[in-house]
Amino acid sequence: MIARLFRSARKLGVTLPQVRFRLRQWLELQPPDHFLLIEPDEELRRILAAEIARSVTFPVESCGLEDCPRTPEGGMPVLLPNRELKARELMPPGAELLILQIRSVPASLAEYLPAPSGALVGVASRWQEFLKVARAVLTAAGFHPDSLVFRDAGEPHWQRGLKETAAVVCDVLTAAELPSSVRAIPFSLLSETSVAELRRFEDFVRQPLENSDS
Repeated sequence: MIARLFRSARKLGVTLPQVRFRLRQWLELQPPDHFLLIEPDEELRRILAAEIARSVTFPVESCGLEDCPRTPEGGMPVLLPNRELKARELMPPGAELLILQIRSVPASLAEYLPAPSGALVGVASRWQEFLKVARAVLTAAGFHPDSLVFRDAGEPHWQRGLKETAAVVCDVLTAAELPSSVRAIPFSLLSETSVAELRRFEDFVRQPLENSDS
């Protein structure tokens, strides 16, 4: 990796002193000690932050695009692909970002399909896009529209009527707010690949240098 770096520098006409200067600047930066989730949709941001926090040991902070710090001190920015372009406009050139991927909804619900005949199924979330996507996927999978009960978890008394359902498809935050008598099917938005990448980054930062004297 280091050899490739120097070869690339030579091809670009960058001198050795310039490379050494920039490397010294990077190495003197404060190592990241938390993840900074950048997401303008408040409800989606809450869900993703909760999922990240469940998967890693680093603290998780979050912000929108407008209130995102231009230079996140000690924070590793993470965001969805559709936010990358705007985020790079706000941050210094060359800033490192971790791009998160969303899990496939049909693939995640595959084990619960095909739809059992006559089953009453609830769908609950504060995030409106979750309700919208769930409606489309479940209907396409064979659930009759009359067998689906949708609840906006941000509304008062949203839990009413869910005890009569066979199960409630929901996000991880809403799952924690459901009565224990209701069978929750929490749907994680983050892909397994993204969770693995977050953990690799955490290990990369925290791993002690072995054989440092050699």
